Amino acid sequence: MKLKTPIEIDILEFFKTAKFDYLKLGQTKEWILNNFPDPDCFGTNFLTEEVNIWTYGGIELHFENKKLYLIFSDYWYEGKLDSSRQLKLNKWIFEDVNQLNLLFVLTKLNKHNIDYKKKTDNLGVLLRLKSGVELTFENINDVEGLNSNGFQLTSFALVEENPYRWKE
Repeated sequence: MKLKTPIEIDILEFFKTAKFDYLKLGQTKEWILNNFPDPDCFGTNFLTEEVNIWTYGGIELHFENKKLYLIFSDYWYEGKLDSSRQLKLNKWIFEDVNQLNLLFVLTKLNKHNIDYKKKTDNLGVLLRLKSGVELTFENINDVEGLNSNGFQLTSFALVEENPYRWKE
């Protein structure tokens, strides 16, 4: 579906409520094609099982069995999260991704009263927001002895909760 004006997505609202226009996890590729703009790289076989990631600038929709299971971003070109022809992003804290260390993001989440769970392990830090959006932080430069507050945000995703991930 081609639109005359792009759909606006507010990243702060997405983090608070998981609202990404009318998209919900579990919707089919066909429903999304009929109710949401076409992805950036749109071909004739996007409904097939082989094409499982649709991109919109720096946002990806991931499908399994032709159903949406993940709204994801981990590619921030030249230090920022990109919009696309069909999506205009209100980027909130993503205007400059270089500032997105754990301490900075926690401060912003707390300022906006966004509740979260935090899990730290050998690989990094995972925050699961009350909305279902998960944020992953890592020691991207392998700095020895780096306090986890200095870990950088490497991805965010709306995904169903994996209860095994949160067991001690």
